Amino acid sequence: MTGKRYGFSLLEMLIVVAIMGIVAIAAVPVAEITYVKNQETLLEKNLEDIRTAISLWKRDCRNVVVSIGDYNSLYNIHDSQLYPPTLEALVNPAGAYPIIASDGITHIADFKPRPYLQAIPQDPFIGAAEWVIHFASGTTGTYNSGVTTPPANASGVFDISCVSDPVKRRGFVTAIDGTKYEDW
Repeated sequence: MTGKRYGFSLLEMLIVVAIMGIVAIAAVPVAEITYVKNQETLLEKNLEDIRTAISLWKRDCRNVVVSIGDYNSLYNIHDSQLYPPTLEALVNPAGAYPIIASDGITHIADFKPRPYLQAIPQDPFIGAAEWVIHFASGTTGTYNSGVTTPPANASGVFDISCVSDPVKRRGFVTAIDGTKYEDW
């Protein structure tokens, strides 16, 4: 009586496991690239949200000045007066902000902002809301743990960018397209 063979031989099993291992190794880079692309998309959105809030603040501030005087009134105001003083002001404005003329004395108007963001968005690669702040006065500061740390004589949050420290960024300093995140 010849018996029928059922199941797989050891060699067949090893071949199947090897093929599965090769497929798994090939899938890891694809999964990693997908993860990084998702994080980059979220980073772009968060940067855009903050920049839009800064632009809306400036627009509303300009409108207050124009409604009190005319467009010529804007020439008497340093541009840094039209930007938010801190990132926190975009979330929790602290009452009215005085708009002072370029002479540093003449009070033009009071700007009563609304909240432009519910919260300061996070840098997804860091996992926290940590940003480099660029002020209209030409200086840079930081935003970390809900606090803006401006340098002396800084005025008006003009823009933001990513922190460049590779340790904080967990090694993610260069985007898939070759650009640096700090330049976004």
